[in-house]
Amino acid sequence: MPIAAFGAIHLDTIAHADRRILRETSTPAALAVRPGGVATNVARALARLDCRIALAGRLGREAEADGLLVQLMAEGVDTAAIRRSDLPSGRYLALHDPDGTLAAAVVDARITETLEPGALLPLTKAQEEAGCWFLDANLPQPLLAELAETAGERRLAADAVSRAKAARLGPILPRLDLLFCNRAEAAALLRQDERQQEPDDGGAEAANALVEAGVRAVVVTRGAAPVLLATRSGIDEISLTTCDGAAAPPPRIVDVTGAGDALIAGTLAGLEHGFPLARAVAAGMRAAALTLESPGAVADTLTWAAIAPTR
Repeated sequence: MPIAAFGAIHLDTIAHADRRILRETSTPAALAVRPGGVATNVARALARLDCRIALAGRLGREAEADGLLVQLMAEGVDTAAIRRSDLPSGRYLALHDPDGTLAAAVVDARITETLEPGALLPLTKAQEEAGCWFLDANLPQPLLAELAETAGERRLAADAVSRAKAARLGPILPRLDLLFCNRAEAAALLRQDERQQEPDDGGAEAANALVEAGVRAVVVTRGAAPVLLATRSGIDEISLTTCDGAAAPPPRIVDVTGAGDALIAGTLAGLEHGFPLARAVAAGMRAAALTLESPGAVADTLTWAAIAPTR
């Protein structure tokens, strides 16, 4: 069955500086323009992971947007649900220091922020057939609520995206089968100030609170620390392993862009391939590691064979 993703479709400009980026001065860098946006990154990665994927969102009418559609279709993404608008396409600009860490980023997401209920309906055939829907919190809250209701009995997954946008998922938490967030986003969803959480429990309390709020499973990322997987049965820590289950060395970071989106895609792909949730999350972590070691939001080396656990 296909998967349907709803959310941001951006034209990303990614800058990799050859020295530390400083304010109030220019810095030599290599710039690349690529597809971006959480839902788009997840969709492109899923296509590489042998999944049928339909992407829904809104794009402008620029020539660059036309080229983006052609690229997405060439990569195996179903674009029939992408709407066009006279607004400029979403843009994301990321500035990376030489070690791959993000120095600064800005986004122009007006084209997505102004989507109203009904804007992504009616559904296409692929969306109707999809057994799993993925939503990103770049979408406005009323539209997220509409899509959560329209999803019916399908598996519904969502990404909190950022501290500023995480609260948009609040009203639909009881409908979510799977939620992806980091510790700060979890605190924002729970309307907590993460800086005041003492003692530091590593995010377990927030993960449990989200499960108590109705989410069936929560994946909480914690930087280089193991991922937390919280369900009604308790909390597991899932560390990065090789495909045969052995401990894997930490990735050599080239670019952090898209790593969280790759975790989502790898996890959803694992579930679609029939793996239990914990094994699916482990596959997602391997997808994230490959992405960290590659430039851009979707690694050229990303394949199902590269991340699928063998036991």
